[in-house]
Amino acid sequence: MTSRAVPLATLLSVVPYFHTRGAVHVDEAARNLGMTEKQLRDALWQLWSCGLPGYGPGDLIDLAFSSEDLDDAELVEVTFTAGIDRPVRLTAAEAVTLETGLAIFLDHPEVVDQTALRDLLRTLRAAAGVEARAEEPSRPDTPPDADVVRTALHDGRALRFVYHSASSDTSTTRVVDPARLSVSDGHSYVHGVDRGTGQWRTFRTDRMSGVEEVGPRRALGPEPQDGGAGVLLERAVVPAAAAWFLDEFGFHDVVRRPDGDLDVSIAYHDRTWLVRFLLGHADVVTPSDPGLAAEIADRATAGLALYGARDDSVSSP
Repeated sequence: MTSRAVPLATLLSVVPYFHTRGAVHVDEAARNLGMTEKQLRDALWQLWSCGLPGYGPGDLIDLAFSSEDLDDAELVEVTFTAGIDRPVRLTAAEAVTLETGLAIFLDHPEVVDQTALRDLLRTLRAAAGVEARAEEPSRPDTPPDADVVRTALHDGRALRFVYHSASSDTSTTRVVDPARLSVSDGHSYVHGVDRGTGQWRTFRTDRMSGVEEVGPRRALGPEPQDGGAGVLLERAVVPAAAAWFLDEFGFHDVVRRPDGDLDVSIAYHDRTWLVRFLLGHADVVTPSDPGLAAEIADRATAGLALYGARDDSVSSP
């Protein structure tokens, strides 16, 4: 059986048209609505089973037609509209809300086409009754890398790029099977599986360069539900006096001990980053694992020894 599914926007225009005209010839209505007769009849069939909760007589949209079968009728009349008696439009408040939500994607060309977005925002401002801005600030041209990222996500392609890691201050070439894009705190991110590690990773797009497509994207498993922060967890202790640090770093599974100290979990992808983090915050975070704590202490002692050796070389004649 051929599907009679009709786009919602089309359905919402059919009922008001018939409501204001009474019985209408199908060929005339199709012509005025910019549809073929078959498309119009499919829309009417679909509308005939739509309506208000209850879905009984007096709830569903009702039709009257000049034949036993709607597919053969020349004249059709909508006798009950179920409230869809005028074209559905956004209210001013709805338009403002939608514009505000979409505006966060400005200057993120890797997420959405900027020309199309600005056209949509202008349409929403008009719907909200907001005067068009006399002169929008000029914006730089869309970087080519952004187009590559957006297109690859849309077409299901893998990406290769050079990524600069702020935590380790290194740049490495990555091949990633991207799954989705997100925007948070003014930055956009690619979420996907790094082929080098086989793990889910998150990459900030402004730290990606030399982006190119490298063939079809591989099948992806389920994305870890860990808030995007990491896939590995390390338990640690934050002393009560350093509880303020919980506002500075996003710990997981925080449990307060009777003495006020806090047991926390640190989410991470890379152990090298974890060691650097613990070394840099040794005064406020102590790993619970004795082996890791000993490794951190040894690294700190070795670092201090290097400073001592330098002092001796400077003071010697």
